[in-house]
Amino acid sequence: MDVEVAAAAFEADLLPPKALSDGAVTAELRLADREWRRWGARRVCLIGEAEERGLARREGYLSTTAWLMAVSGEPAAVCRSQVGVAEALQEMPETRAAFASGDLPESRVRVLAQAQALCPEQFARDEARLVAEVTAAPSQQVPRVLARWKRSTDLGAAEAEAERLHGRRGLHVSEDWSGMLRLSGLLDPGSGLVVLNTLQALTDPAHLDPNDRRTPAQARADALVEVCRRYEQAGGRRRGPQVLVTIPWGTLHTGQGVVDTACGPIGARTARRLTCDATISRVLLDPESVPIELGRATRVIPDRLRALLELRDQGCTWPGCGRPASWCDAHHIQHWAQGGSTDPSNLRLLCSYHHTQTHEQSWRPRRQ
Repeated sequence: MDVEVAAAAFEADLLPPKALSDGAVTAELRLADREWRRWGARRVCLIGEAEERGLARREGYLSTTAWLMAVSGEPAAVCRSQVGVAEALQEMPETRAAFASGDLPESRVRVLAQAQALCPEQFARDEARLVAEVTAAPSQQVPRVLARWKRSTDLGAAEAEAERLHGRRGLHVSEDWSGMLRLSGLLDPGSGLVVLNTLQALTDPAHLDPNDRRTPAQARADALVEVCRRYEQAGGRRRGPQVLVTIPWGTLHTGQGVVDTACGPIGARTARRLTCDATISRVLLDPESVPIELGRATRVIPDRLRALLELRDQGCTWPGCGRPASWCDAHHIQHWAQGGSTDPSNLRLLCSYHHTQTHEQSWRPRRQ
């Protein structure tokens, strides 16, 4: 009852939203967000206490999740996640304190809990730094902060995760009852970079008519159609994707590690595949990893050499593959970062699928 009385007194002091000035709307919303987080932290603390006491079974429920579903009315998946966060916070004092103060929203607490589960001992040593970085980072940067930490903790696991994401890629195309074509799917970060950069280039408001009344979703749909239309009009002539990725030299040279991109981490083997035929520039970084010098851009496979490869190979050189040359990448049999030469004897055309297989599985197809 004390809680209800306090809440009623707090509400009595609030003005109706329409009576607030513009600045007051913003200020009160920020205050409400902070209080929402503090109450969220209190709620998670109560869930943890209920779990510790075994309250659910004393009240006749099979689990704390089932008890929370009855108390809150939330679905099982939400309640299960909240119970998991409450359990994890028992071993996360810095996170728990930031959550309770209102500095950290529950969404970020949840991702920190996932990181803690990955490597509890290392997380305990790094928790204060991680909480500070996650609290200060813009929302879109939070996954990258944790991805860097995960790589430093377990590089093998990070590489395995990049491969797992590649394995989950897929695109579903079907006609719905209205006659519209429905697209849905997932792309791994390396493929996502190509698609995202192309769609952004075609939907950038700076390049569109100021009177364009399309929604962002409609503009993206039209951009996808435009890409396909241009491909048809070009007769299938292949043009390399315009993607900017900064790749450490050591990653290319050793073939080990993970590289951050705008869409997420990609493995070293994917980085090597992307750089088999790309435009390369040397970038010098200062001790804080800030670029201070950009060298001249150089095409790995010059146009004349590409034309020679197309004339020689006619298409994908993977045995049994009939994809035309315009669909193919120029593949270095021995990657140039390992001293391989960029000449016809060390180059083969491979379609995108078989190029990926060659790098990911280290297969070595022979030209027929």
